[in-house]
Amino acid sequence: MDIVKIVEEKMGQNTYIINDDKTAVIIDAGASAEAIEEHINLFEHKPEVKAVLLTHAHFDHIRNLNAILKKFDCKAYICKPGKEMLYSKDMNLSYLDEEPFVIKSKKDIVTFEDGDTLTFGDLDFICYNTPGHSVDSSCFAILDNLFTGDTVFKVGVGRTDMYSGNEDVLRISLRRIKDEVAKDINHFYAGHGA
Repeated sequence: MDIVKIVEEKMGQNTYIINDDKTAVIIDAGASAEAIEEHINLFEHKPEVKAVLLTHAHFDHIRNLNAILKKFDCKAYICKPGKEMLYSKDMNLSYLDEEPFVIKSKKDIVTFEDGDTLTFGDLDFICYNTPGHSVDSSCFAILDNLFTGDTVFKVGVGRTDMYSGNEDVLRISLRRIKDEVAKDINHFYAGHGA
C-alpha cells in the first residue's frame, strides 16, 4: 500500500491518495482533480479511484469535491452529521472562499457512522467520528495509519471557534483517540502540515 500526500497551496490542506496498485481512495478534496490525476498517473499500475473519504465538510477539505467526483466517477463518504454541511455555504464556511461550495451531485454522497468499516478492493478503512473541530469530524484508520483531518495535528489540535465546533467535545474525542483508537497506530496523517 502506498500513501501520497498532495498539499493544496492556498490553504495548505493535505489531500491523500491511498493506493494498492488496483484501487485508490482519496482522503479529502482540497487538491484539484488534475493534481490528483497527475499523481495517479505516476503509479506503475494506474489504480481506479473508488472513493473520496471526507474527514469533515469545511470548505478547504471539500473545495474540489464536485470536480473530483465527476473526473473519477466515484462516490464521496462523509459522517452522517456532515451531509447537511455539504449543501450549505454557511455551514461549510465556503462563503469565506472566493467561490462558495455546494455539492452538485447529491446522489454521489454516502454517509457512514462511527465504527463503520468501508471497503474498497483490498483497502479497509475503519471510520471514527471524532467531533469537536466540527460535528462531523472523522478519522480513518487503515492498517497502522490514521488520517485525522483537523482533529489532531503534529503540534496541536483543530480549532473549535467555527460552525459546530466545541472545545469540550474535542477533548472527549482526543481522549478517545489516545485511549482507544491510537493503540494500533504508528503513523498519523493530519489535514494540514506534517
